[in-house]
Amino acid sequence: MGKTLGVTVNVFFVQKMKTKWRCCSHGRGYVRFNTELVKKPKDLLEYVVVHELCHLLEPRHSEKYFTLLSHYYPRWKEAKEFLNELPVA
Repeated sequence: MGKTLGVTVNVFFVQKMKTKWRCCSHGRGYVRFNTELVKKPKDLLEYVVVHELCHLLEPRHSEKYFTLLSHYYPRWKEAKEFLNELPVA
């Protein structure tokens, strides 16, 4: 997926997180995912990965960011809504 978006992930973490599904450090190219994501539907995991990879291109939730996200994951609004209804931990 990173090649498709033209981004490089320098460091990839998977760890237990109490309040977030994921986080990203745009400047360093670090991406971190919650271990609980493995228990969620595969399409939600894909949404989370695409969401964070888009942040490597655009760090803020700007118009440019949502244009990128809509291009690479058109159903992001539905996925986000469903994921936000699920418990994080």
